[in-house]
Amino acid sequence: MQNKKIFDHEPNTWQQLEEMVDSAFREMGYESCRNQSVETIRGKVVIDVFATDTRTSIPTTVVCECKYWNKPVNQQVIYAFRSICSDIGAHYGLVISKVGFQSGAMETRQSTNIHLLNFDQFQEKIFDKWRKGVSMEIIRMRDGFLPELYRSTELHDKAFKKYYLFEKVSDHFIFDFEFPITVVDPRGDIECTKKITISSHRHFFEIAKETYKADSTPKCN
Repeated sequence: MQNKKIFDHEPNTWQQLEEMVDSAFREMGYESCRNQSVETIRGKVVIDVFATDTRTSIPTTVVCECKYWNKPVNQQVIYAFRSICSDIGAHYGLVISKVGFQSGAMETRQSTNIHLLNFDQFQEKIFDKWRKGVSMEIIRMRDGFLPELYRSTELHDKAFKKYYLFEKVSDHFIFDFEFPITVVDPRGDIECTKKITISSHRHFFEIAKETYKADSTPKCN
């Protein structure tokens, strides 16, 4: 079984931790933002990452507290965060800590909708949903520019070879076939057959985005 990792590296700063959590939710299809100011009965608070899934009949709100501390998070932080989640009606609250939690903090979250996670645990918890969201995004990319090429008798075979990576999305994002894989680099010219090794889901997604950005209006003459 592959590691359930959304990212190929750990965050190196508190800003990166927030950015990566925010990106993960947006890539899943949530409306997500950092440093969201919200009103509570105790006054205004700022949420590190505020994410809402509006695709369901009842939107789901997740609020995240990101702690890039060199010490375990204590129970006072969890008490305060519990109150915030309750006040704003969040469906779930996630506290994501660099080095973990004190035992009192773990006890404080019992019987609540608060989840205490390190960064690896955060990725593992949402990985399957993230993988499905990203697969749909890659399919949208593929459908945005490949049909025109595939309809061209002259270019069909060359296009299939160049963009073969996009044909592998179901294997690796739905059926979870393992990496690495080696394919023709889709970022090159349509005549180019340079190979590239894709090492992870994140690597696959980044290559797909680069290809779509360059070729969404392809020039193949």
